[in-house]
Amino acid sequence: MLIKARLKGHEFDLITLAELFREGDPAVATDDEGYYLSFVAPDDLFRDGGRLYEAASSLLCQVNGVGRANGSDFRPIGLVGRFSDETGHQHQVVLADAAEVRGQAFAVAVAMNGQQVAAPPAPGPGYVQLGRTHPDVAEALAILGKAGPPPDWVDLYKIFEIVRDNVGGRKALEQRRWVSASKLGAFTASADRPDISGAQARHARTDPKPPRGRTMTLAEARQMIGALVIAWMESLR
Repeated sequence: MLIKARLKGHEFDLITLAELFREGDPAVATDDEGYYLSFVAPDDLFRDGGRLYEAASSLLCQVNGVGRANGSDFRPIGLVGRFSDETGHQHQVVLADAAEVRGQAFAVAVAMNGQQVAAPPAPGPGYVQLGRTHPDVAEALAILGKAGPPPDWVDLYKIFEIVRDNVGGRKALEQRRWVSASKLGAFTASADRPDISGAQARHARTDPKPPRGRTMTLAEARQMIGALVIAWMESLR
């Protein structure tokens, strides 16, 4: 059974997901009622409103994780609480709403010799499906996609550890060259040291010697970890 779960969020983020998940299962699209997440589920799931909402929330967390991996400015979207199936039956759950004012630039279609270049396949569904067979991917996307503030140093370091251990350790990760060794060093130092990242650092006390090499901001770390997760998932596909 194909189920549609209505979505809420900032237009920029909804458009981002509609591009990443424009085809496949799950998919994000829009119609006269607004944006929705569509996915295939057993028939009996729709008859259980509680399980339906839980399943859609879990799936949306993975979808949001893909959105954040593709851009650190992405903000997770939410469920409106309204679901429908192929026959027109509906479930309704009343939820609180919120609004946010933001700005963002979007990519435009590319044309060559007067002909629009066909867009590449939507990557989002493949990443979510990858999580169904690779628990490490599902865990990383869940951390990235959780609702609330953007990932902090603790969240980002957890994701780093997941990827690092999945590929066989720090040395193996550096050999993949998805991210340079110097950037990885800057990330771990900045994540750990309060003399670099202040109260947001993972540790309250570290080596009193001044840090060696480069450092990075939290915003830079979010971008780096997002790129690392994308490269890692592509290697698994």
